[in-house]
Amino acid sequence: MVEQKRFALFLATCDSTFVKKTYGGYFNVFVSTFGEEGEQWDLFRVIDGEFPEEKDLDKYDGFIISGSLHDAFGDDDWIIKLCSICQKLDDMKKKVLD
Repeated sequence: MVEQKRFALFLATCDSTFVKKTYGGYFNVFVSTFGEEGEQWDLFRVIDGEFPEEKDLDKYDGFIISGSLHDAFGDDDWIIKLCSICQKLDDMKKKVLD
């Protein structure tokens, strides 16, 4: 049996009214653009402080970080945590698209 690939989308922006109305949200945009049949995709609204547990990072084959109006040098708690997780993902040699 082939193991199902699993990916995480870190959403670092809020869904715009247009994107919600047209696509149902940025999650659908990313999955329809990058996803393939049979994959599992999980959404984490990092801008709202939603993150996977660090112990679960190894369960993912790859990660996508959306664009944002914020920058990586900000001092918001979610930005600091996202930067920390990115360092961990790099240490783990995980695939990250941002």
